[in-house]
Amino acid sequence: MYTINELETFIAIVENKGVVSAASALNISPATVSHRLSKLERILGTVLIYRDSRNVRPSAEGEEFYQRVGDILAALHDAEFAIGARDSAIGGRLRVTLPPWIFSIFILPKLAQFEQQYPDIVLDFLVTDQFVNVVDDAQDVAIRVGTLASSGLLARKIVNNKRILCASPHYLKQHPPITDIESLSTHRFVALPWQKQLKLLQNDGNVFSFNSNTRFTISNSDNMTQALRAGHGIGIKSEIAIKQCIASGELVEVLPNVLASPEAPVWFLRPQNSLATRKAEAFYDFVKQAFSHC
Repeated sequence: MYTINELETFIAIVENKGVVSAASALNISPATVSHRLSKLERILGTVLIYRDSRNVRPSAEGEEFYQRVGDILAALHDAEFAIGARDSAIGGRLRVTLPPWIFSIFILPKLAQFEQQYPDIVLDFLVTDQFVNVVDDAQDVAIRVGTLASSGLLARKIVNNKRILCASPHYLKQHPPITDIESLSTHRFVALPWQKQLKLLQNDGNVFSFNSNTRFTISNSDNMTQALRAGHGIGIKSEIAIKQCIASGELVEVLPNVLASPEAPVWFLRPQNSLATRKAEAFYDFVKQAFSHC
């Protein structure tokens, strides 16, 4: 049977991308690392790591084993810590996916504080506005905005939020007044790829599907905000994402309360079958604090 040392060595090889670098991280010899890996592969009856003169990479089986064993070891260490059997700091690799605007506005400005408090946690950020399958893409946690689909993920609300239509004063001065939904048809829009059709609320309470005259689409929410500030059109933004722009007058809200489903809370998610670890909980507390002034 394999030991925890062999499992930890395997994890170190994957995360440090090599036998020599893993040996350095574990403060043992490269020969010991190679021996432990070979023993683990022999017991499991499969190749976990492909290695040649140029690189080291996990096999498909090794990648699957890495994803599952990493969480199990982290939970085991946390359990030892909880009963006083292990006097260790919170550490390990945490994979996080989140939208660009959340990373740039709320996470990055306070990240140095988190690093100082938890120097042994290694953060892998997948920053994208595209949908990421948390399980298939091997993410430990995700931060998402809006209504959640039924996904089997465990969700905790970070903060309430709503989406609004907005534009720059410069753009509004250069174009006809916006007085109602119908007047939007004469205006240009800047949008994320999935925002071209809007659900708007008419005066009689009915929902109206509006196909926007999209000037251009942008796949990055931060770049979209920049385009709106530069006067390229009207767009839909999370209110807390442009709070400072509204306060400074760089952007103004257009047709308040016109979006049919404006509510867009911010959520902290993790896979339902994953083990709660101290590193994930530490990051949750950090994220919650980062949004505390919204």
